[in-house]
Amino acid sequence: MKKIINWIKEDFFYILFIVITFLVCNIGLPYHVLSPGGVMDINNRIKVDNKYETKGTLDLLYVAERKATIPTYLLSFILRDWDLESVDNIKVSDESEKDIELRNSIMLNNSLQNAIFSAYNKAEKTIKVNGQEIIVIATLQDNGLEIGDVILKANGVELKDSRELITIIDSCDDKLNLVIKRKNKEQEIVVPVVEENNVKHIGIVYVTNYDYDLDPELKLEFKNKEGGASGGLMIALNIYNSLIEEDITYSHKIAGTGTIDMYGNVGEIDGVKYKIIGAYKSKMELVFVPQENYEEANKVVKERNYKMKVVGVSTFDEAVDYLEKNYK
Repeated sequence: MKKIINWIKEDFFYILFIVITFLVCNIGLPYHVLSPGGVMDINNRIKVDNKYETKGTLDLLYVAERKATIPTYLLSFILRDWDLESVDNIKVSDESEKDIELRNSIMLNNSLQNAIFSAYNKAEKTIKVNGQEIIVIATLQDNGLEIGDVILKANGVELKDSRELITIIDSCDDKLNLVIKRKNKEQEIVVPVVEENNVKHIGIVYVTNYDYDLDPELKLEFKNKEGGASGGLMIALNIYNSLIEEDITYSHKIAGTGTIDMYGNVGEIDGVKYKIIGAYKSKMELVFVPQENYEEANKVVKERNYKMKVVGVSTFDEAVDYLEKNYK
């Protein structure tokens, strides 16, 4: 014990320096640091029977995002393409970091299912919808519901379609009886019905996930830590390219971003500036972005004199048609 005490006394300032350095570099601040990312090759994440090969790329663009510490916080004021975003801007009401991660995971799964539906229909392959789940991804008021809850019944009606839930809510007065599944256990809950601008709601945001029978069979391999819906368009293009004989990349380096619904509509995303910079650094020839993001994306390309084509699309079909007309 004496040796330890003497060592501490002799090296007190050195130990103090190590402790302070550790704390400075590891204490989290209520911000995220956003910076240019890169491209992710998702072709190898798609496992499908009799898969057709591709000579080019259909890569997914991502934003580099890290929790802010004191050093990264300070660097964001020095480095041109590093920006701060308050954690409060990411939250919906009073959420924890775990809630945000869970929502991102659910949104990725939903994006994968929408991409499958769009690609299989376009490729004229067999896809049969067996069922669906209505999953809560955000709560806008204190109603007893949590992110990840699956809504099974409303006022005794077993829900087969999300439109049924809307109809039932619209017919309610001030409360709604729900049967939900939470952590694989069913339970009943009563939630208040609120009317705003002549529209009734229960203060939630939800997505609808589907269960499919597919021919050919398909397996998608994504990591648990990955999340978000912005990869939907590129995942759909990769699945479609794996199902058809013709290679729609035509040996070109293509990347992109954009959400997708089950009807193939492409939706707006965040962080397009960082994705365009990452695409250029990865030497992409063509980048697809949602039409809503095109103006911002094209501005980055022009201001930085990037020799790279940016194309805005509103649907999955538009992206496929562009490749066929311009690269075939």
